[in-house]
Amino acid sequence: MLYIFLSFLTGITIVINMMLNGKLAQREGMINGVFINYSMATISSIMLCAVMIKSMPAYSSIGAIPLPYFLGGLIGVLTTYLFNIIVPKVPAVYIVILRFIGQMLTSAIIDYIYLDIFSRGKVIGGLLFLIGLIINAKVDNKYAQKNLKLSENV
Repeated sequence: MLYIFLSFLTGITIVINMMLNGKLAQREGMINGVFINYSMATISSIMLCAVMIKSMPAYSSIGAIPLPYFLGGLIGVLTTYLFNIIVPKVPAVYIVILRFIGQMLTSAIIDYIYLDIFSRGKVIGGLLFLIGLIINAKVDNKYAQKNLKLSENV
């Protein structure tokens, strides 16, 4: 039960983080926003390491970590940069749903490649979410245009 709650809490913090980073990028610029975000992440990581110093592995073991595992930081910077571009232009609910669809379909691909498990349900579910999002976006757009025309006539 604790892990379900923590997963839910993680979802909340991701959306808050995404919105704060987007607003920071609007205010300070794209590159500055990413730089500030990752500077704060570095400071936070150092503080966390200081608190958890006894449970940290020896630095010598870092050399045994496969190189692709270090790409997480690069992907994180790219993700933050992309969200900084997207957040001011796309409603938050669409960003969250599209991110979820992307995660779902990517996890299905990873499961297939690494575990030889094909989840038809994940693929169908992701596609249904995507279709629903497209329909909803079209309805929202039509509604917004209708309201714009009504306000122009007043």
